[in-house]
Amino acid sequence: MVEFRWIEGATQSGKTQRLIETIATQADRWLGQGLPQLPASIPAPLRVPQSAPPLLILAANGDNRSVLSDRLGQMLAGRHPVEMTTPLGFFEREVLLFWPQIAADRGLTTAFPLRLQSETELELARNLWAEALEDDGALQQPGVNADRQVRRILDLLQLATAAGIDLEDIADRLDRGLPDYLACPAFAIQAAAIEWFNWTLERGFLTYGTILGLYRQHLLTKESYRQTLIERFSGIYADDIDEYPGMSRGLFEVFAQADRLGALTFNADSFEIDGDRDIKSTSIRRGINADPDALWRLRSQAAPNKIEDLNHRAGLSTSLRDPIFTAVYQPFEFTPLPPEIVNLSTVSRSQLLRKTSETVIDLVRSGQVAASDIVIIAPGLDAVSRYAIATILAGRGVPVRTLNVQRPLSGSPRVRALLTLLALVYRLGDRLDRDVIAEMLTMLSPRRRSSDSGAMDLPPIATDIPGTATFAPDIDPVRAGMIADICYVPDRAAPDLVPLDIFRRRDRLGYRASTAYGCVLEWLQQVRQALAAGQLNALAIIERIVRDWLWRPQMAYDALVELRATIESSQHYWDVQRQMARSSSGSVTNSARVTEAEDERAIVDRFVQLIRSGAIAADPFPVSPISGDRDSTPSVLLSNIFQYRSTRQTHRWQFWLDAGSSLWAQGGTAELFGAPLFLQEWTGERLTEEFELNTNDWRLRYVLGDLVARAGEKIVLCHSDLDTNGAERLGPLLPLVDASSEWARSPDLEGALSAAIDSFS
Repeated sequence: MVEFRWIEGATQSGKTQRLIETIATQADRWLGQGLPQLPASIPAPLRVPQSAPPLLILAANGDNRSVLSDRLGQMLAGRHPVEMTTPLGFFEREVLLFWPQIAADRGLTTAFPLRLQSETELELARNLWAEALEDDGALQQPGVNADRQVRRILDLLQLATAAGIDLEDIADRLDRGLPDYLACPAFAIQAAAIEWFNWTLERGFLTYGTILGLYRQHLLTKESYRQTLIERFSGIYADDIDEYPGMSRGLFEVFAQADRLGALTFNADSFEIDGDRDIKSTSIRRGINADPDALWRLRSQAAPNKIEDLNHRAGLSTSLRDPIFTAVYQPFEFTPLPPEIVNLSTVSRSQLLRKTSETVIDLVRSGQVAASDIVIIAPGLDAVSRYAIATILAGRGVPVRTLNVQRPLSGSPRVRALLTLLALVYRLGDRLDRDVIAEMLTMLSPRRRSSDSGAMDLPPIATDIPGTATFAPDIDPVRAGMIADICYVPDRAAPDLVPLDIFRRRDRLGYRASTAYGCVLEWLQQVRQALAAGQLNALAIIERIVRDWLWRPQMAYDALVELRATIESSQHYWDVQRQMARSSSGSVTNSARVTEAEDERAIVDRFVQLIRSGAIAADPFPVSPISGDRDSTPSVLLSNIFQYRSTRQTHRWQFWLDAGSSLWAQGGTAELFGAPLFLQEWTGERLTEEFELNTNDWRLRYVLGDLVARAGEKIVLCHSDLDTNGAERLGPLLPLVDASSEWARSPDLEGALSAAIDSFS
């Protein structure tokens, strides 16, 4: 065996840095032998030696991959070729690369598959199982609605394929593992999962579950493919493998058994229970397709002298970790906590949000803590809390940003206006009413007013507008409501907007509103004529709506994300319809039209329904604009526990919002239904209430240990006696709140605030 290393350690112990150093050392030692030395004058991207196969490097998710790529690029400086991706990205690429072989093995005729988005997957699966989901159907289950049942079946399929478990074993595991109060139609669910797996492949669709299943069944188990891996890559390196699916263990074993280069990092920490210490994985995605116990077995693939245990405590772990565990799990042994952890307590939650925000404002304004050194973490950051805190902070001049927030497209007035105008073009009366028409008129009638002359241009097509221009609606909400009341003709088959000629008191609207409404009518007529003549399709109309009405120069980044997500979702939705049309007709030509299998009007109707249902969210990728303006502005971070941990954030000051919430026991995320039953190391234990309590207990331990290691100076527990509904909070961290001292402003902070107030007055 050449050098296959195993690196383990707790949070922030330096595992990623050690992995980068190992990659550079091994690559220079083994790949650099016998290779010609390139002149230093050659640019780094051109210094990659082509004689050595690349190194395969995996990161747990896209954010971690970006960070690892930047740090590794500085270390290697282009000396060795690398291929960096995520586990799912690698599996998907391999399935697409070897698709002809997979199609031949399964007797498929699809030339090239299409990856389904989760929202489209849910819709297609619901349509496939429509009869079985009805009352008295095979999949009908008391207390579980149709959408939730569909999501459960798809999740169970993912869990099975991620663990490398055959779909034919789903029913047996559910029957043996679920208690009576969680009983479900196990055999019907298994049959539905197998039907969905085959149905998608026959039509050329790929999902998360089918990708993992195909890779294991048709690639990883074949010796010929395993040999190609050894030939294509010099070695494999992976960071945070405790976040990977269990079936990925076979991939690492291929390289370990072939004596190839490799190094794996694993997040693990030791916990003391009743005097005995036990090593547990601190996996963030445990219960969400990750199987850390299965990946832990790879430790035996490394030689004893190649196992590194980075026994290093980071952040406040040294001073707070053990006292926190004592306070939470042994509350009767009352011991005051160190001053690094304090609490902010109020009676109501609304008071808590304001008090927390004001405390952060005081810290930033006094200069005691920079805004970028503060994070407000919550086990579940709801929209109301996010809006309240962000509004208070921004109103007092403290910048704030939310980490990886995904808002439904249906919550955007721009997107709603786009869908309303699209429904008007196709005359979808069931998707229109007076209120959405009024909102559309307001959103589609912004006038351009120059900051110098006050002049405006009509029609409101946003092109060549200087950055000094401002936008305000020509049709305000009151006038929009009046126009909708008079000029909107509701009709299920042919809804329409009529001219203002029927409006007896047009003088009440004014010139600007009347002219703007005329522009909307003229645009609508032109597009309908082009559609009837076959010059436009739905995708072209959506892009024209964005171009003519919604796009603005120097538009906010969030607004651009919403419009981009809408266009991308529409393109994907129509790609799915074309794929289904090809599979139905047996044609694979690019000229196959959607209308050959189904009327485009019906497809538009379903697309509008899908967006309005809130199923599709605006995914903020990339995380920040290319210009880097967000990163250049120090901001207070708002995040839930799961996102904060998964992106490997660290801050000097942490504010734990809703410290008395029961959601802390779930670690800020809920595991998928039946997840413990679909682990490779499952021993047959039933998911009883006692099992769930033990699971929550362990999860809380490694969540607390992880967060404490990411705090550098202070932890503030923000607690309210009552939740939003007025119920008393009795969460697992309540003993921690009682054992900590109350927040008190330091003398330096009081003096700085007094000086700031005096100077202002």
